[in-house]
Amino acid sequence: MVPLNQENILRTFLILLFLLHTALQGDLVDGISILVKDEPITIYDIEKKMKEMHLSQKQAVDLLMRETLEAQEVKKRHLKVTPDEVNARIAQIADQNGLSVAQLYDAVWSTQHLTQQAFKEKLEKTILTQKLYSDIAMSGMETAGEDELKEYYRLHPEQFSHSDTFDVTVYQAPAKGALQRKMSNPMLQVPEVTMQNAALPYARLEPQLAALLSKTKNGEFTPILPDPKGGVVAFYIRSKSLPVMQPFEEVKPQVQEALMADKREQSLKDYFERARLNADIKIIRLPDTVARRD
Repeated sequence: MVPLNQENILRTFLILLFLLHTALQGDLVDGISILVKDEPITIYDIEKKMKEMHLSQKQAVDLLMRETLEAQEVKKRHLKVTPDEVNARIAQIADQNGLSVAQLYDAVWSTQHLTQQAFKEKLEKTILTQKLYSDIAMSGMETAGEDELKEYYRLHPEQFSHSDTFDVTVYQAPAKGALQRKMSNPMLQVPEVTMQNAALPYARLEPQLAALLSKTKNGEFTPILPDPKGGVVAFYIRSKSLPVMQPFEEVKPQVQEALMADKREQSLKDYFERARLNADIKIIRLPDTVARRD
């Protein structure tokens, strides 16, 4: 048996102190904060969501509870997404953007740094969520009548107005990194980036691009987009013509789509609020009730 002199005692004490500190840190990372029908949400989950999405603690908790309830609802309804559905959605997205599937994969990698597999997994989750929302919201939801559509159109003029022309500078580059450098410092000389001024008529734009340009303010860039010709592109809005409200009959399909989307969202909000009230939820502790990690 080795005698315990002062040096051995000190070494043993330091080791025990380190192990205790490590155990406490692990408890803070993995400690359960909330149980939603016995499904755990950890303190780490909450802090990660707050950091990634720049949310308050309450917003992060509400979102995680909603996501947990949605996942439980998916299981309850036995909803699935097949590989064929994912591939069909990929082909649809490519077609809408004037790209081949291979070009779309390249664009997703250059703009989002997602591999083909990661992109498919992300789409699978999106489709699954859409199935769930459709399953919940469409049950018992009535089609809007003419008077209701006209009232919605009257109350939301900004949704059905647009500029006829956009004066832009088109920035194009073979890769996202070069374009990001130029956008963050327009005075910087980046040889890979080309620029061209253009006046884009609304009527000749793809609907997705027209909507994006409409949302982007004067003096700002759009997000970086895949370029159908290869590489990536972004638009700097120099000016727009004044928005003009479109005649009701011309935008009636969009009015109906917007109204139904609002109804779906309200239906979903009500459904999950009731689910949350009726669910067995136990709040054990929240991040601000324990020591925070450095």
